[in-house]
Amino acid sequence: MKSVAKVAVSLPVDTLKSLERVRVRLRKTRSGAVTEAIERWLQSEEVGDDERRYLEGYLRHPERAEESGALAGAVVATWEPWE
Repeated sequence: MKSVAKVAVSLPVDTLKSLERVRVRLRKTRSGAVTEAIERWLQSEEVGDDERRYLEGYLRHPERAEESGALAGAVVATWEPWE
């Protein structure tokens, strides 16, 4: 079993009611449901950080038209003909 830590959080009453309704329907424990929600949130934030860094890099060093044209040509050259 993974090591765990207990935490106490305050939630709006309506949020807690929604959590309880959905977790019962999905047959999850409260801890399991909250853990899954936090893990999904963390994953989405990490993806957001990657996208932000990519955009910042692109804005500092945008592709030139000839670079993107050459890349597109190289990709298209690998395609099989349609029949």
